[in-house]
Amino acid sequence: MEDLFNMLSSSARIDKSKRKSKPVVRPPASITKTIPRHDQETTPNEADHADVSGDEGNQSTAKKNRGPKQHSAEKLELIHREEVSAFRRRVGIKLSSDNKHDEAVPDPISSFRDWTCPKWWGGSIGSGGGILSRCVLLCFNETHRIFSQIHQTILRNIENGKWREPTPIQMQAIPSLMDLRDVMGCAPTGSGKTGAFVLPAIMLAKCPEEIFYGQHDFQVSVASGDKTKRGKKKKKKDEPRSEENNLQGSVRTVLLAPSRELSSQIYREVLRLTSNIPNKFFCALLSKSNAGLAIQNQLGGKSGLDCLVSTPMRLVECIERGMRLNGVRLIVLDEADRLLDASDGKRESNTTPVALDEREGSDGKASNTDKQSGSLQSRTFLQQIDSILAHLPPSATRALFSATLGPSVRHLSESILRSPIDITTGIHARIGGNSAAGGASEHIKQELKFVGREDGKLLAIRQLVAEGITPPVLIFLQSKERAQALFSELLYDGIRVDVIHAGRSPGAREASVAKFRRGDTWVLICTDLVARGVDFKAVNLVINYDLPLDGVTYVHRIGRTGRANREGRAITYFTESDFDNLRTIANVMRLSGCDVPEWMLQLKRQSSKGGGQKKKRDDIDTTPVYDKRKRKRRKQNIENSKQKKIDSEQNQNSRN
Repeated sequence: MEDLFNMLSSSARIDKSKRKSKPVVRPPASITKTIPRHDQETTPNEADHADVSGDEGNQSTAKKNRGPKQHSAEKLELIHREEVSAFRRRVGIKLSSDNKHDEAVPDPISSFRDWTCPKWWGGSIGSGGGILSRCVLLCFNETHRIFSQIHQTILRNIENGKWREPTPIQMQAIPSLMDLRDVMGCAPTGSGKTGAFVLPAIMLAKCPEEIFYGQHDFQVSVASGDKTKRGKKKKKKDEPRSEENNLQGSVRTVLLAPSRELSSQIYREVLRLTSNIPNKFFCALLSKSNAGLAIQNQLGGKSGLDCLVSTPMRLVECIERGMRLNGVRLIVLDEADRLLDASDGKRESNTTPVALDEREGSDGKASNTDKQSGSLQSRTFLQQIDSILAHLPPSATRALFSATLGPSVRHLSESILRSPIDITTGIHARIGGNSAAGGASEHIKQELKFVGREDGKLLAIRQLVAEGITPPVLIFLQSKERAQALFSELLYDGIRVDVIHAGRSPGAREASVAKFRRGDTWVLICTDLVARGVDFKAVNLVINYDLPLDGVTYVHRIGRTGRANREGRAITYFTESDFDNLRTIANVMRLSGCDVPEWMLQLKRQSSKGGGQKKKRDDIDTTPVYDKRKRKRRKQNIENSKQKKIDSEQNQNSRN
């Protein structure tokens, strides 16, 4: 654990001593009401209207007519905290022990319309007197007008997307990120984590520069009456802006994802939520086509780029060739446990980690990337994230989101997050959230089926199809070779089937995903390339053709179904050679509320030497033994004839 902590460079870590204290944000009225109950309400004090010079009888009468005592501010604050805590328990939001008694943690929202203007944006300006309030009130209406226009547009786009109410992770994460607090969010698959960070990213990116950066300095200078500073500022307005303050090429928010498919999905979601937004929202998906503009700091034109969606490898390549990130306000790591994986990418002599197949497919062909970016492919995800964080400004807000946040990720978060708000929702909150895998969604019906040997898997698939399946269906395998072999077997069975893995070109993968989304493909055979974060609408069945090697992979695979409170089904096949990993999967199913045979929970624990390695499995082939032998003899005869021809040519040359 300490080795992972030491792998982060000092520039990527955050000095917690420099963190400024956050103001206490009061709750929205729709969640909790600080007004006491009717029997505790205070009535106007009639003694205040009586003549002070009256006799004692009048004073006694005034005392009798006086209502109940008014609650103190401390009492009202205590009542408010208890009501907010009760609301969090009711919707399933759990905060860490460090955040439970932190008064600076923003209150959750109960609907998207309760998403109010934050305090630093002017949400609390307008009270009090003096020079400060009179000067700030001049821009108070303008700031609220900007916030209101953007907010109303986002609300219309949310309604068009049929989002009715925020999910628990969105209730707490949105106000927390809007309060510029670092966030670590853990929520089940399909619970709306993307919306939890995309919505604040849009609002923070559209906040005007003078409000986001200059309001605090302006207030301080006005309050202190420093006329010289104000005079200097006026002179600077006529001068050309320096390169550091120039908006051209600046990036305001960065969203990172481990694979091309997931980053493309996040990019589409940002475009949907920002359609028709005032002053236009500039968002870009970093790829080979626009990498040149990113290196020259020209993305987004003169006003800069509001949001950049990318994979770590592509972004590191651009950073090393001149791209600047000194204007970033918010950076989000989606699927953070994958992006902070220190073992990912290490090639071994006899085996290859499962995650390597996913990384090779994240940014196109690995060989071309190696030539251009100095062996970026040999770097782990953690090393790439470390390089990105080192180029961010210290003031940037950082957020981690995933359905599985293990102890190693939480340990690393201590060095890269600044007093984070640790949010856990759903089944993770009920079971404590201590395990890396946690539990899967309660809306998924999970099944384990014993098929004997490898041959039994293909028979079970065909029997399931014969009984009748309701598409769309996802089938997961452990390698691209096995996925391609299963595709060849099912291609002529009368099923609309397709395959996606890292061995296919980016264009072919995008076409496969598009056909599956349209419904042209009924069954999609895939590897763990699309096991994380990718949202396929209304997937009814997920089949684990190969047993996952750990509980985290299992949770993410079956999380492609049962999303957004829909019902789903997951079937996992296992053979005699899978008993080493079966106990881990059975424990995850038990935590999810499924009935698991007791003998599975009593199996011997998985050995540390074999953990995280692919198993050698038999080939997926249903060709009869006779045909296999015939094919082998034919191949051998062809090779023998070629060798005889080569020998005869060599003898002829030697004679000449």
